[in-house]
Amino acid sequence: MSRGAWVRLLVSFGISAGLLFLVLRTMDPSRIGAALSTADWRLVAPAIALYFAGVWIRSVRWGLLLPQQSVPTYILFRTMVIGFTANNVLPVRMGEVVRAYLLGRWASVPYGSTIASLVLERILDGLSLALLLLVSLRFLADVAPGYLVAAGSVAGAGFCAGALLLALAAWRSSAILTLVRFFTRLLPPRVGEVVERLATGFVGELALVRGWRRLAQIAGLSLLAWCLELGVFYVLMLGFALPASVPLAFLVGAAANFATVVPSSPGYVGTFDGALVKVLTDSAGVVVDPAVAGAYALVVHATLFLPVIVVGTLLLWRSHVSFNQITHAADEDGSGGTAAQGNWPAAA
Repeated sequence: MSRGAWVRLLVSFGISAGLLFLVLRTMDPSRIGAALSTADWRLVAPAIALYFAGVWIRSVRWGLLLPQQSVPTYILFRTMVIGFTANNVLPVRMGEVVRAYLLGRWASVPYGSTIASLVLERILDGLSLALLLLVSLRFLADVAPGYLVAAGSVAGAGFCAGALLLALAAWRSSAILTLVRFFTRLLPPRVGEVVERLATGFVGELALVRGWRRLAQIAGLSLLAWCLELGVFYVLMLGFALPASVPLAFLVGAAANFATVVPSSPGYVGTFDGALVKVLTDSAGVVVDPAVAGAYALVVHATLFLPVIVVGTLLLWRSHVSFNQITHAADEDGSGGTAAQGNWPAAA
């Protein structure tokens, strides 16, 4: 591992450790235990079902983002679950690399097409979360702190700017390719060839999803998927001594998910929990026991992360593929390889 990678890893773990310390220092462990002992654990099962229903909707949306590939939804679903598992257990968000590798292996999807779909996915997720956060703030205007309004507005503006740039790339794809070809002349021939293939697949995939009807379907599925996932926060909130409401659950869920953008250890330890507890205690409208908020955050975190890790690990094991094989695929010899064998240049 390079020195830069080590630095990023240390910074990520340092941020997680620092935020986790700030969260836990105000809590009495015995009170957290008491809150957990009185929680309604029967709600965990429907919460997990809601989460995986949301992942299935995301898989359907992913298929619409890959219109030229016609990949069955079940393949997209298991690829996505394994990718989420990788994000939860591996450093530096390796899930996107895992998803690109597996989609090339299982469905022969070019790497550039997968990159385009993942970029679009991130933009759509950001816009959907920002919209749901701002709508929730509308219902909690009397109690929500001002920093959430500012953060939601900034996030929404940022993702709108990203969406406009992608729209420009989709409608002016020839200009993008001309620019890429100009810069690839400065690169070694083999590297330039790979970059040009990736760029061609990228803009080609963008061009295929620019129809208004398809965009409306994708936007609707994005909102539905996030409503299902944020519904997990509401269902579990009902099991604790908290002022449960759909707007509050959506607000803390959106904030916690936005916090995962901050560099952190695998599983977003510290960033996810810190944002959840802070927003919950600041926006509930009543005094919330920090220990109860901490216990709730612990259960939400475990519900969102542990089941997908178990399912993703089982799917990976049944596929006879290892994370080590995926993460080292870029180091394999490119001669005579194919995308299905983990050859990244061929996958492009």
